[in-house]
Amino acid sequence: LEAVSLAPAAGAQGELAGMLVIRKAHLVKGDTHRNIVIIPDSAHGTNPATAAICGFQIKVVPTDKEGLIDIEAFKKIVAENFNNIAGTMITNPNTCGKFEKNIKEIADIIHSAGGYFYCDGANYNAIVGKVRPVDLGVDVMHFNLHKTFSTPHGGGGPGSGPIAVRKDFLEFLPTPHVVKENNQYRFIAH
Repeated sequence: LEAVSLAPAAGAQGELAGMLVIRKAHLVKGDTHRNIVIIPDSAHGTNPATAAICGFQIKVVPTDKEGLIDIEAFKKIVAENFNNIAGTMITNPNTCGKFEKNIKEIADIIHSAGGYFYCDGANYNAIVGKVRPVDLGVDVMHFNLHKTFSTPHGGGGPGSGPIAVRKDFLEFLPTPHVVKENNQYRFIAH
């Protein structure tokens, strides 16, 4: 993805910041009616709470017998709520430990409805370096440094839940940002 904010101090904060980025993107476009977020029952447990805190209504999509998102049920929820879809929150690999094999199709469906794809990176360590989230259609995601990059967690260890976004969400990222100009790094606080 194009840009990253290191501001969130934990995965839960990253998740909240990521969904607020999506909310702001809709508000700036005047899409105040987009208030539904589709969340699979295999998602990280915090996803429904985060969406609700951000003011979204949650529609839960079930998993199929393989432990993956039921693609037909997903399509049905999108069709029934097409004009009000804000996005989807998907943990991939999911809480069952499975990589969503239909993830690109799911991203295309959510984008066709005008929604955004938020990826919860709680289990991203399983695919880091093997998959590029942008190639899967991810718009915004957080990743937990204590899982993905093995920083200490708990007991006073540093917390971090950075969020990464596509280029067109850059203006909504929490600050400060670190930028590199002429082989030097500097903070931008706006």
